[in-house]
Amino acid sequence: MKVQRLLFIVSMSVVLFSCGGSSNNNNGDWLTRSVFSGQNRIGSVAFTLNNIGYVSTGFDGIYYYNDLWSYDPIQNSWTQIDTFPGPKRALGVAFATSSFGYVGAGWNGSGVNGSQLFYLNDFYRYDPTGNTWTQIPNMPTPNNSGRKFATAFGFGAPYNLGGVVGGYDGQYLYNDFYRYDEASGNWFADNNYPGPKRQGAVSWVYDDGHGPAAYLITGTGDNGINLSDFWRYRPGKTTGSKWDDSLRRIQGVTDQSYDAGYRIARTNAVAFQGMNGTVNKAYITFGSNGGSLIDCWEYDYPTDLWTQKDNFPPGGGRVGAVAMTLNAPGPGPNAALRPSGFVGLGGSSLSAGVGGTFYSDWTEFFPDLPYNQDDYYVQ
Repeated sequence: MKVQRLLFIVSMSVVLFSCGGSSNNNNGDWLTRSVFSGQNRIGSVAFTLNNIGYVSTGFDGIYYYNDLWSYDPIQNSWTQIDTFPGPKRALGVAFATSSFGYVGAGWNGSGVNGSQLFYLNDFYRYDPTGNTWTQIPNMPTPNNSGRKFATAFGFGAPYNLGGVVGGYDGQYLYNDFYRYDEASGNWFADNNYPGPKRQGAVSWVYDDGHGPAAYLITGTGDNGINLSDFWRYRPGKTTGSKWDDSLRRIQGVTDQSYDAGYRIARTNAVAFQGMNGTVNKAYITFGSNGGSLIDCWEYDYPTDLWTQKDNFPPGGGRVGAVAMTLNAPGPGPNAALRPSGFVGLGGSSLSAGVGGTFYSDWTEFFPDLPYNQDDYYVQ
């Protein structure tokens, strides 16, 4: 198979913004967990099922991958469990419903079966009960074009659906939205996402008391500028558009004091949820806005405001990482399980080939603990 050594996007210089692990007084400790047991890589996908995290695909500067690994937060251990059945790739997407994980799209830089189709739109369903994969219909993109840098999210029962937004097909950015309905096994082109074309956004799902919603934020638009709009998608909404952009923008676009210090806009970041005290919050870290980033931002659902937390440790800034939320033991002996965010993998830049920095570290974030530089080490 032809090997493609570079991920073709504009090269990014590596500059660690907000350098220093403890940049503020808002706490946030980063604790190294069991190192990822596969090859260091960038552009992998991740999903969670039954409190187990899964990571697959990716690129190490020379090779693309299709291995599948599981992470148990209780045992703090990685296990290689299967092989993703599609072509090896990076920069795809993944989502999960109540019972299954789904992986698809992306880019492999080598074509499929000797063709010139580098951009992929095929999809596969993973059943953790039988440890089996089943191919599902391709995402119905125009002219069967594939996508990289798209964004995906999934909902469990009673909806059991997944959504994929935007991405890049080698020529164009998109703002289309494709919904996969697990009950029927079909994709639907729900072209009612009213936001701008984008790539490299992040998303997460949370029930704020008004029903579960997917939150979509960050990414790069058609003009190459990192976007500041903030969208929410409610699958249970029965009137009007399921999408709304009533949430505050994330970069100083108003004269209000709340966003005077916001520096959240970026591309190819990661997002996850975690427990700060007794309250669920959302978090964004890593990514790029001209250089790889280590700052971390906490989102409060009731106030719709962001607060900067302590940075990821110096030396660890990156793009193309993965993140997941799992129930894990809290700090201290006999601590109960609570939602916790995990981040890892990624690389110094998405254009890094041979000689680039690729990571295999795996780190848990404790948003309500003070930063301790001894809790993290680069791997």
